[in-house]
Amino acid sequence: MPSDPRFLPIVRSTVDGLVGTFGLSNEECIGIILAIDEALANVIRHAYKSRYDQTIEFECLANEQQIEFTLLDQGEPPDPARICAQPMDEVALGGRGTHLIRTVMDEVTYGQVAEGNQLKLVKRLHGTRAIAGGQ
Repeated sequence: MPSDPRFLPIVRSTVDGLVGTFGLSNEECIGIILAIDEALANVIRHAYKSRYDQTIEFECLANEQQIEFTLLDQGEPPDPARICAQPMDEVALGGRGTHLIRTVMDEVTYGQVAEGNQLKLVKRLHGTRAIAGGQ
């Protein structure tokens, strides 16, 4: 997808349609949509410095156990010390999106790959979460 914020509503609608088919609650669906939106907005704003002429690869893989979203960009790599979530009681506005993403998603991994910056966001589905919680 282009690194243009005008495409974010299309992604939100697509993610909404996808996650809604997996039996997640409305609250969980909204949380996932917001987390994906925030992750993409962060790539546009920080990696690409608000340049709208770049590309973000956005992939979703889903099965009965989990939904995995992968974002790949060729922008400026983030400073790992700056992408940690800020506590919600802090006065500063920065870092709220990272907090939301880490709260909503079950796994959040960031790394450098040959193709650029890669962010993986995983949401386990109810059956898997119940099994994992019982171990």
